[in-house]
Amino acid sequence: MAQPHKNELIIVSGASTGIGAATAHELTSMGYHVLAGVRTDREADAIRATGAEPVTLDITVPKHIEALAERIANDPEQRALRALINNAGIEINAPIEVLPLEQWREQFEVNLFGHIAVIQMLLPFLRQSRGRIVNISSVGGVAALPIFGAYAGTKFALEAASDSLRREVTAHGVQVVVVQPGGVKTEMAAHSGAVSLELADKMSADHQRLYGDLVKSTVASNTAFLSRALPAAKAGAKIAKVATTARPRARYTLGMDAAFIVPLARILPTRLMDRVLSASHRSQRNTSAR
Repeated sequence: MAQPHKNELIIVSGASTGIGAATAHELTSMGYHVLAGVRTDREADAIRATGAEPVTLDITVPKHIEALAERIANDPEQRALRALINNAGIEINAPIEVLPLEQWREQFEVNLFGHIAVIQMLLPFLRQSRGRIVNISSVGGVAALPIFGAYAGTKFALEAASDSLRREVTAHGVQVVVVQPGGVKTEMAAHSGAVSLELADKMSADHQRLYGDLVKSTVASNTAFLSRALPAAKAGAKIAKVATTARPRARYTLGMDAAFIVPLARILPTRLMDRVLSASHRSQRNTSAR
């Protein structure tokens, strides 16, 4: 029996692990031809085994983005580009005073500028197909936790860019949707805590005194939460639905924490929101200590 969506392409960047891999797998099972962005041959073999087509895609490398556009333009079956899911990302967390500027720039290059470069290159295909852009933001794009300043900054910027883009291209028939995940069990989330502790070990004695306990408690809190966070497979299934539903909303949250925090951040005064996040942080830390 023919699969219903075999004549449509969907791109998922950052598809080697976590949310991206789960989304690519779900879309493939729905019958779409998924072009899954990976960076190594090993990752390509793994994603190929799920039925998706791997494409070499580091979104900070212009030649990779150009090659992706050529792949779409020269598709042997002339399939339309149904959706672009901008999922690639990195996370390096440390206090703003001590995080090196090169690591600030690295996060913005991947989490913001790389996505903009892909959008700029592929918008002509999406206009032609009246397709959809799905930008994977974060609850951190609405409420920034301590030591998450750089990562949250990239997501706040992606939120703003998505709003402008949506208002620019709606008249062209292109839809722009933002997905705001909270905690999701992924390799990136699990690894980020270790990276934060490594950076903290390199801080000066003064910075250790000022921020050492804060870093350790924040990592402990996040680690405790991730043990019961949303599985990547469930996150991928929802993103696949968002990417393909007929009439999507402008924004979706993923996970109970995002569903709780995002609306609060929009209605509570800033100082009260600070207290809410601090209380939540203490609760998670106390849970991890039991």
